[in-house]
Amino acid sequence: MSSFSWRRPFRHTSYRYKVPLALAAAILATELVVTVTFVQMSYFAMRQDMRQGAQALTRMLALSVREPLRRDDLWRVYEAIRIPVDATGPISGVQAIIVLDQDFKVYAASNPRRYPISTPLTALPDELKPAVMALRDPSQSFYFRYSGYFSQVPGVAGTTVRSDDTGIAGYVLASYEVNAWRERVSGLLVRVFWISIPGILLLLLVGWVWGNQVAQPLLSLAKAMKRVGREPTSAIRRSLDTTGTDEIGVLGQQFSGMLNELEAKEALEREIMAAERLAAVGRVAAGVAHEINNPLGGMINALDTLQTHGTPDKLTTKTIELVRRGLNQIRHTVGALLVEARLDASQMSPGDWDDLRTLIEPELTARRARLLWDVQPDLAVDLPAHLVRQLTLNLLLNAKDAVEPEGSVSCLVQCATQSITIEISNSGQHIPEAELPHLFEPYPVESTLSRNSHGLGLWVTYQIVTQLRGTIEVSSEPGFTRFTVTLPLNSPFSGGQA
Repeated sequence: MSSFSWRRPFRHTSYRYKVPLALAAAILATELVVTVTFVQMSYFAMRQDMRQGAQALTRMLALSVREPLRRDDLWRVYEAIRIPVDATGPISGVQAIIVLDQDFKVYAASNPRRYPISTPLTALPDELKPAVMALRDPSQSFYFRYSGYFSQVPGVAGTTVRSDDTGIAGYVLASYEVNAWRERVSGLLVRVFWISIPGILLLLLVGWVWGNQVAQPLLSLAKAMKRVGREPTSAIRRSLDTTGTDEIGVLGQQFSGMLNELEAKEALEREIMAAERLAAVGRVAAGVAHEINNPLGGMINALDTLQTHGTPDKLTTKTIELVRRGLNQIRHTVGALLVEARLDASQMSPGDWDDLRTLIEPELTARRARLLWDVQPDLAVDLPAHLVRQLTLNLLLNAKDAVEPEGSVSCLVQCATQSITIEISNSGQHIPEAELPHLFEPYPVESTLSRNSHGLGLWVTYQIVTQLRGTIEVSSEPGFTRFTVTLPLNSPFSGGQA
């Protein structure tokens, strides 16, 4: 049979309440122990004061009545014992003062009606008899008894009256009203209560606030653990406080390290998934490439025959050239799709930029959108024309699909000494933040970029940029999206500079 554990009833209680309650319980227990100790010490001190007061009173009376008792002056004895009773009244709690002679009979009393003269000891109240029995012992000169707070027996104090020859001339007994002493103890308890309660409440409040502060790092860590798998690890890591050096701080640092490893694992999993998709695309593309290249070659040969043996006019010749470049672009696209293919091509010429503008303008006009074209008229770049044309056209087509009616698409090309920058931006639909990490994967799932997209355009663009050893960056916010491609001019594909 399992033993009882004090943690079992609180197993399902949050540390937000456990720690403050534990501190409050400790404070309450400490305050209770301090209060009980203080009350006990005060009670014993008060009892000692009562004993000392009773001793002083009885000894003073013993000295006062010794001479009148020796001369048998009853009236003087009576006056002596009436003075303290009349002077203090009910405050001192003195109920009666009795003087006994050597024969243990009442010689005088402050209340003679209750204790008549010559009343024997046996007729006196029972609480007075032990005092006389104790004082008969020569070694005892003072007697005191207080039965306690809950007792109804009156308190008794007594002392012997010594004669000149150190013999016993009589006895002085004082009876105290128990209610008077009880009121003194009750007043002490009330004072202690009113002093302790505010302190207890203040300490409980401080303990509760302090307990919450102590438990807060642990609660934050528990909440962060619950968010794992539901939110991005970067957001969870930013919410952690790893500056502390205590046990919870070390635990937070270890948890942050675990999040870093988890984030790296997720990135590796995404790379593996992308690699698997690449492999699938490669297998499909290898089969499709052969089927596409054969008819492409036939169409290009037909155009060459028409241009060589026919008599086309100027407009037809321009159209034939545009169709030929388009067919060549299709063949080069197949080569780009097969990442390992590297086709020889001429450098990017001004005519290629014009072709791109000619291809995209009708598409934007049909969508009632404007084209902002900022490309130098004579710009020539020593990079493979088919690759640069393909990545630029893919980005323009994506911008065309995302732009809203009456919106705009911008194409800005800047050429520097060591690199060329192609910036394609558009107004309208933006890319959700959740899709940015998967933007350049083939066949992205749950994509909202375009209902007509097959998921290869941006992937092909990324492969081209990678082949040219460049970089591509994306920034997107509601109403605006921008793709920035930077290509070095000293890549293995370029033979010189623009």
